[in-house]
Amino acid sequence: MRVGVVGAGVMGRGIAAAAAVAGHEVLLYDVIPDAAQTALDEIEQSLERRALQGKITEPEAVLARGRLRAAGALTELSLCRIVVEAVIESLEAKQQVFSALEDNVGTDAILATNTSSLSVAVIARGTAHPERFLGMHFFNPVSAMDLVEIVPGPATGPEVLAGAQAFIRGLGKTDVVVRDSPGFLVNLAGRALATEALHIVQDGAASFRQVDTVARRNLGFPLGPFELMDLTGMDVNYPVTANLFEHNFADDRLRSTWYHRWLFEAGMLGRKTGQGYYAYPERTPDLSAQDVLPPSGNEVPAVAVAGEFAALLKDWLTERGVPVTDVVADAALCVVAAEGLDASRTAAALGVDPKRTVALDLWDPDAPVTVLMVPPGVPTETVGALAAHLRRRQDVEVIADTPGYIGQRLLAAVINLACDIAQRRIASPADIDTAVTLGLGYPNGPLTWADQVGPGRIVRILDGMFEATRDPRYRCSPWLRRRAAAGLSCLEPDYDPGAPVPQL
Repeated sequence: MRVGVVGAGVMGRGIAAAAAVAGHEVLLYDVIPDAAQTALDEIEQSLERRALQGKITEPEAVLARGRLRAAGALTELSLCRIVVEAVIESLEAKQQVFSALEDNVGTDAILATNTSSLSVAVIARGTAHPERFLGMHFFNPVSAMDLVEIVPGPATGPEVLAGAQAFIRGLGKTDVVVRDSPGFLVNLAGRALATEALHIVQDGAASFRQVDTVARRNLGFPLGPFELMDLTGMDVNYPVTANLFEHNFADDRLRSTWYHRWLFEAGMLGRKTGQGYYAYPERTPDLSAQDVLPPSGNEVPAVAVAGEFAALLKDWLTERGVPVTDVVADAALCVVAAEGLDASRTAAALGVDPKRTVALDLWDPDAPVTVLMVPPGVPTETVGALAAHLRRRQDVEVIADTPGYIGQRLLAAVINLACDIAQRRIASPADIDTAVTLGLGYPNGPLTWADQVGPGRIVRILDGMFEATRDPRYRCSPWLRRRAAAGLSCLEPDYDPGAPVPQL
């Protein structure tokens, strides 16, 4: 099949190369003279590197290069069956491209935009044949990213959608069908981890390093949220976050923080400028480090345990050599565990002095990093002695009092936003999990993760955080609450009332 690609930038080159490797004849066009030919030279070098790396064979690289040709004018795309636009993220520029394409390609050609942020329906507005138009959102780098979001417009024909899916699958990639909405699926779903991490630090609960440590080592994310923001750059992630917040009518779950904007406006963009949340290249994040407490010559203090997790706490502490007494008055500290609450409120509810209480996060008793949460007023020396003793067996992070610790806050935020995406029918539950794992590299799909942890447990954590803070960020998704109440999987889709889709 003959495929046209309009735009010879990074994305256009990647799409053209993927199509050529898959066996398609590809015409690459760019309005800038000689840009397409320059891009073909760069694609050839990229194919050679991939062959040397063993990602494709040398014959495949040679054949792919032979299928690529620069087009000198849009008229040369007249016989293309699919044309993918990959020009700058400008509504006017994209509309001009498709207006010109309609005059130069056959009426049966599929026209696709690679936009990552603009509405497909708005781009298609004014086209003569909106039924053959859709979004085909590839991810960068195209050669390494298996996911493509297919975004039908209001008038996209079923045969056009099927043709786009067949094309993407022929490239060896995975497609997910996504509703035309702000941020589509992946960009929207990715806001939860970063913004909740920012709020944990803004609340004074933990440092950037502590949040990244728990995210990577306890939850299994490939990068901590602050490492990731430094890698992509504040010039990329802050405008995307601000745009999604605005276009979702100030949804609090998408709200960033002043520090995020401050870094962006100050030009401290991350790795590319040498300073973001961390300093580069002199120092990269050391996630093996731990917070520093004043040295303590005290022996490990005797502790008491309280609350519904008392038995689990007693076993966990005893196994690590911490003496546990049954008499709270005889203990230097009372240790509690909380879900969605902070240590102070948990202690007060149990009738225990918060100034003699610490909370252990036993979300996962076998987690590599133990998080110890300390209310105000607790003697630092006593906490230091307990933390020093526990560190003989495992890593310990000591944080300030906050509802949900670190891990619970991050995971609940990711799951809650994914449930809301399902509620809004932006994509099917299964496609949400597929897109998040392939597009964001998360260790689990958020809805599968909710099932593993237990929907009711996530509801409890969100309700606890909302009760403690009254912040609308933590309002529980009705989608999640219904499944918890019914004992259903979060992969169970809603009943489809079959509401008609308005046509252009």
